[in-house]
Amino acid sequence: MRRWFNLFWIITVLVLADGTQAWAAAGKTAEKPKQQQVVLTSEGGLEWNSAKKTLTAEQKALVVRGDTALGADKITAYYKEGASGKDSEVYLVKAFGNVIITTPRQTVYADTAVYEIEKSVIILKGNPVNLIAGQEQMTAQILELWQNEDMAVARQHVTAQKDSRRLEAETVKAYFVKKGNATQVERFEAEDHVTITNDNETVQGDFGVYLVDKETATLRGNVKISQGKNFILGEVADINMKTGVSRLQMLPEKGKTKGQVRGVFVPDESQKGKKAVSVEKPKVPASLKEESSASGHKTNEKLLSSSDEGE
Repeated sequence: MRRWFNLFWIITVLVLADGTQAWAAAGKTAEKPKQQQVVLTSEGGLEWNSAKKTLTAEQKALVVRGDTALGADKITAYYKEGASGKDSEVYLVKAFGNVIITTPRQTVYADTAVYEIEKSVIILKGNPVNLIAGQEQMTAQILELWQNEDMAVARQHVTAQKDSRRLEAETVKAYFVKKGNATQVERFEAEDHVTITNDNETVQGDFGVYLVDKETATLRGNVKISQGKNFILGEVADINMKTGVSRLQMLPEKGKTKGQVRGVFVPDESQKGKKAVSVEKPKVPASLKEESSASGHKTNEKLLSSSDEGE
C-alpha cells in the first residue's frame, strides 16, 4: 500500500550505530552500541510503500543520522521491522540527483549515493565525485566513505590537490585525523599510475604513500623523477616536497645483482647556435716588462704571445 503525505513530514526510525549482529559476533562484553535515529524529511511530500517497506522523499529531501546529513533531489529509505516487532530499522538509503553529504570530516558532492547504514559505508558515484576535507580536494568517478574507519577510497581517474601539489592515480585511500576542532587528511595511499607533481618536479611510480603534514612521499615500482626534460629512474624514492631533496635507489633481487639508478640529462636546446663566450688574455704587469727589458731576456708578454701562436 502506498500513502502520500503532502505536508512537510518527518519520520524517525531507530537503527544501531555499529549493528547488533556485528556487536554480538565479536563477543563483546562492553556496553551495547547506542541506537541512533535516522530522520527523513521532505518539502515535496513523502511516499510510504508498506509492501516494499520503503519511504521515498522528493524535493529538498534530507536524511540525517548522527553527525551525517545526506541531501538530494530524491531519497528512498529501505526499512525492516525491529527485533521487538514494534520499532523499524532503516538499513539502506539511496539518493539521486545533486547529492551532497556533510560530516565533521568532509563535504562530498555526487550524482548518486548508496548509504549502507549497518556498515556505516556510503558509496557515491558522479562525473566526478568531489570531496573537500580542510584544504584538500579530491575528485574521482567512485568514492567510498568508510565512516567507522575514518577513511575514504576513491577509484577511477583520482586527483587529490592542495595548493601546487597534485596527486593522481587510479585508486587512492585517504585517512582522516582530527586536529583541534578541525578534521583533515593525514595521509594518502595511492596505486596504479601514481603521479605527484608540484612547482619543481614530477614523480611517478606504481605505488605511493604521501604524508600531508610532512609533505613527504615514498614511491615504489618503476619510479621516475623528472625536472623539465631531465629525469632519473629507480625502484624506490623518498621525496621531500618542502626541501626539494629526493633519494632514489634500486631494490636487490634474489639471485641477481642490484641494478643501478639511471639519470638522463638533456642539454638546453635554446643554447645551440650561440657564440662561445670570449675570454680576455691576461696582461703582463708593467713591472715584469721593465725587468725583462733591463736583463736582455725576452719579455713575458712575448713569451705569452709566442705560446699563443703555437697553439
